[in-house]
Amino acid sequence: MSNNIIRFKATSQHVLEVRSKPIPAASFVPEWWKNMPIYTENRTSFALDPYPSVTTKRCFPMLDAISSGYMVTLWSDVLVSENKNINDKARIQWTTKEPVADAWSEIHTEGFEYPDDCSKIVFKYMHGWIIETPPGWSCLITHPIGYNNLPIRTLTGVVDTDVLKTAANSPFMIKSGFEGIIEKGTPMFQIIPFKRSDWKAEYELQKENENFLNTEKLKTKIVSSYGRYIRKPKKYL
Repeated sequence: MSNNIIRFKATSQHVLEVRSKPIPAASFVPEWWKNMPIYTENRTSFALDPYPSVTTKRCFPMLDAISSGYMVTLWSDVLVSENKNINDKARIQWTTKEPVADAWSEIHTEGFEYPDDCSKIVFKYMHGWIIETPPGWSCLITHPIGYNNLPIRTLTGVVDTDVLKTAANSPFMIKSGFEGIIEKGTPMFQIIPFKRSDWKAEYELQKENENFLNTEKLKTKIVSSYGRYIRKPKKYL
């Protein structure tokens, strides 16, 4: 396999024809980001008092995180209701014959530290896609970056997708108090491939004036200096 190809293999015809395909995360930039103004304080022009009057919409590292890798979405509507017989636990249902999600046994989550804002049960999303990467490459699988207000929270994990030959069903939880339909197409998790390497931390003092001079070079452009001088293109097709 080429070093720049990630392959998604459907585990069945049902997966290929019915379930959502992983697609570039750049197609799922959140609406709040799109709608964010460029200038602060309702400005329509630029100012420098006391700092450049642009918002975090000019923060390319944040945009790169939001648009990195591939997004997997919910392939069927899911109805969430409160389980009246068990305190603080959600119940989910769907109308398709194939399962959308399954609950982890409490045996498997014994001792797990649940977030305060989530129901005390972990589900695994049955997306049905095997993720295959070149030798030496793994994938960070995480909650959709920039989607902090979803009714679900996906747990983060690193999967060695160059070795695993089965679908990595991603675990998620329902936000406490949420009842209603989570709609088909809702972002469920983000896949960011990376090359594995061993690292060793070293610590040293910068040379005199090094930080000052580097900062001055960036400040020769008032806006988007990071985007102009630092940022490297990243493509996920």
